[in-house]
Amino acid sequence: MPRVVLLLFDVPDTDALRKTLDRIPESAEGWLEEVVVMEGVRELPAPRPAHEARFDVLVHRSPEHAGEPGYGRRRKDALEYAVRRGFDIAVQLRAGLHPPELLPALLAPLLDGPPALSVARRTLRRSAADDSRRPLWRGIAGALASGLMNRLLGIRQHDHASSYRAIPVPVLSRIPFQLNSDDVAFESEFLIQCRALGLPTHEVDAKTSWPEQRALSASLLAGCAAIGSALDYRFHQLHLTRRGRYLVDTGVQYTLKQSSTSSHAQIAAAVAADSRILDLGCSQGLLARPLKEKGVRVTGVDIARSESLAAELAEFHAHDLEQPLDLPLGRVFDYVVVSDVLEHLKERQQLLRDTRRYLKEDGRLIVSTPNIALWFYRLSLLVGRFEYGARGVLDRTHVHLYTRSTFRREIERAGFRVVDQRVTALPFEVVFDSTGRSRLIRGLADAYHLLARAWPELFAYQFILEATITTLDEEAVSS
Repeated sequence: MPRVVLLLFDVPDTDALRKTLDRIPESAEGWLEEVVVMEGVRELPAPRPAHEARFDVLVHRSPEHAGEPGYGRRRKDALEYAVRRGFDIAVQLRAGLHPPELLPALLAPLLDGPPALSVARRTLRRSAADDSRRPLWRGIAGALASGLMNRLLGIRQHDHASSYRAIPVPVLSRIPFQLNSDDVAFESEFLIQCRALGLPTHEVDAKTSWPEQRALSASLLAGCAAIGSALDYRFHQLHLTRRGRYLVDTGVQYTLKQSSTSSHAQIAAAVAADSRILDLGCSQGLLARPLKEKGVRVTGVDIARSESLAAELAEFHAHDLEQPLDLPLGRVFDYVVVSDVLEHLKERQQLLRDTRRYLKEDGRLIVSTPNIALWFYRLSLLVGRFEYGARGVLDRTHVHLYTRSTFRREIERAGFRVVDQRVTALPFEVVFDSTGRSRLIRGLADAYHLLARAWPELFAYQFILEATITTLDEEAVSS
């Protein structure tokens, strides 16, 4: 059974705490393991409430030297507590503001389905109870702000401002929420992080309303901050800025890039029909899919078999590429492909030299790597920024970075002669979350590719080198 913690905010006194606990439905009590007061009352009422028999009621204390924590700081403390205690679900609830009666409906999507963010959606409908708390115009303004947020983020959500949420705690290890703002912008930034992670959102109709920010000025500032966060995220995606808070751990699953200027498309185009390929560091075997149509037989090698390994692979061998390449294969391959692999390895020369044993005498090595001298990274260094992330040129797993000349030198040093060079455009389809079929995205990629070909050292996103063997190792001599 999932372990659930209820995190209470804005608890002014023990009487408010009792009233909030009394309103928790019996259907939700069985799921709650702890109720933790994160702010407001500093000690539990005496005598201790009867609810303690059903779930533990605790008071969280911040370090005295830290002073009075801000809105976002309190949320960070609460989520850290949920992670540290190993809970499965954490619910944020503001006492006297959020209706505890909604807890069963809010928890239901997480109890019965895959991980998701569950959010209580406030209604625009006016009632006698709501008139004094959330005027209709405020609800309409919130809906307009949410509509703009949806347009900016490419999502569909009716109420971005609601902080009444149930959160799957295991995903928090993949979201750097500690880097979020210490003010009310924390909530919109957290929503954006969930969007970046690909975490779905379920909205539960609260059938009532409440003002997340009581003062009009504070409500307007919170709305502007949310829209600013959405714009900031889009600038981050475009690499115009880099924000550590949006570098979420997506458990990167690489996809086949459809653009004709991508490394996948150009490598596939360079391979002759009805040939044999040894794909080193094949991951899921993405290259095997487009090559299957050309009658190409692909043998993949990687450290472990992927759960989503492509069925188009003819063979697969599990092997750590940091170790000497000792495969039960002969010199039978027309091509050896090492696509975006060298930058991950310490024993790069060993791998390159070992590939010569598997290439036919007239075979080709095709190898690609990102360009660290790309204009964007030059500008980033100029302003003192060098941010590693989950993927891209500054993938945090890279151990060596190349310029055009150092990459070429690496290949030639291993006993190869470079006979052709290609470059790729920026991965616009990844930046814009596109399928690669959009005319606008294709146009951007084609235009940028012209720049990359004209000045590869500055504009190329990746280099692709094609090389032939100059040394045959033990077969170079005969008795």
